[in-house]
Amino acid sequence: MKLKFISSVLASLCFWLNTTAQTQTDVAATDRENVQETYLQLQDSVKPSNTNRFLIDGVAGVIGDYVILDSDIKKQQSQVELQQGNLKLSKCELIESLIREKMYAHHAIQDSINVSDAEVRSRTNDMLRFFRQRLGSDEEIVKYYNRESMDAVIAELNKLNRDGLLANRMQQRLTEQVEITPEEVRQFFYNIPEDERPLFNTEVEFSQIIVKPQPAEEDVKDVISKLNRYRDDVINNGGNFAAKAALYSDDTGTERQGGILSLTRKDPFVAEFKEVAFSTPEGEVSEPFETQFGWHIVYVEKIRGDYRDVRHILLRPFISTTQVNKAREELDKMRDKLIIGDITFEDAAKEISDEEETSKNGGILTNPSTGDKRFDLTKIDPSLSAQLQFLEEGDVSGIIDEKDDLGRVFFKILKVNKRIEDHKANYTLDFLKIKDLALQKKRVDKIREWQEEKLQDTYIKIGDQFKECDFVVDWTK
Repeated sequence: MKLKFISSVLASLCFWLNTTAQTQTDVAATDRENVQETYLQLQDSVKPSNTNRFLIDGVAGVIGDYVILDSDIKKQQSQVELQQGNLKLSKCELIESLIREKMYAHHAIQDSINVSDAEVRSRTNDMLRFFRQRLGSDEEIVKYYNRESMDAVIAELNKLNRDGLLANRMQQRLTEQVEITPEEVRQFFYNIPEDERPLFNTEVEFSQIIVKPQPAEEDVKDVISKLNRYRDDVINNGGNFAAKAALYSDDTGTERQGGILSLTRKDPFVAEFKEVAFSTPEGEVSEPFETQFGWHIVYVEKIRGDYRDVRHILLRPFISTTQVNKAREELDKMRDKLIIGDITFEDAAKEISDEEETSKNGGILTNPSTGDKRFDLTKIDPSLSAQLQFLEEGDVSGIIDEKDDLGRVFFKILKVNKRIEDHKANYTLDFLKIKDLALQKKRVDKIREWQEEKLQDTYIKIGDQFKECDFVVDWTK
């Protein structure tokens, strides 16, 4: 059902959020020296002077001091496809998202908004980790970007990420003071005609217990012994740590590069790994230590200010069929106790669940997108949705076999604590969702007001090849 009243709000919100997501990962820019002709006499353009400005072949648009090239648009589409599969965006959508980002970045600079080099490097490192997983190696990344070296790729990504962070910081400044009162939420809701109020999908609140097979003690000792032998060979015999990582490490994301990683304390590595990486002196190799991924040793290759360049070897202990069966039997026995009422699901989760994030609160999951306990069945992983779809309130599922991102088997059971079927928006039942819609509309309105104001004194020129585009914003008025 298409709702007349609210459709424009949702459309604006979705476009704004999608544009932000696209521009945060924009890797489309090309060095200006690659263009055969240059954009001449470029100066600050908040109040354009008599300086002559004109578009040349290869230039798709100009926003303040930013030039968007035709090749930028092609690269942005490639980047979207790399990150989001077969998603196709039109040239009009791509150029508008670039215009929007560069406008934010331009005025961020005018307003003296800064981003640190550390923030830029951190985002670039995150992107490189993602690209290594998708493309396989640094050589493939260099080829993908059509650059002569990895240093050239990093320089390009640093520039683009700085622009993206500036744009994000500008939007945050515009909306950080936007708040909404309960009365504004009420007015927003009751201003929607009753027959046009949105429909909300089925939602569930649920808990889970996860049991993971554990390696036998002798298999753990075997892994530690191997790591100690590798360490001893490097320290006492001059063995090559990078070569050992390439030969023996179970970390498929870094083995081809000899186990190399660059990180700061703010990077999203597990705490145990960062603790060892930042406590081991340069040039030394750590003792074996354990994380959720397995057992490691770390060689600190270089310390660069806040950064550590380290190499690591990861080994995962062998988990036998016997250990797998033992884990399943443990969960099966606990499920029997739940069914006959000998124990509550909450107490069972605290007793045996191996998922640290939920075991302490009785297995209850919190939706990271909303902060509450409800999950929209249409917006979660399809396999999880299928497991929950036919469970009624109070039902406990059968044992579910799954694999984690590393291919390791684990077992779980689910319990539906509350189920809310498809329904038309209800002010009391759906207050948090309605509040979020009202707040997002207010933020979008704030950004639109700012945009309208800045369009009057920002130099913007878009190439003739886009004159037929039906842009969301009239950028050249």
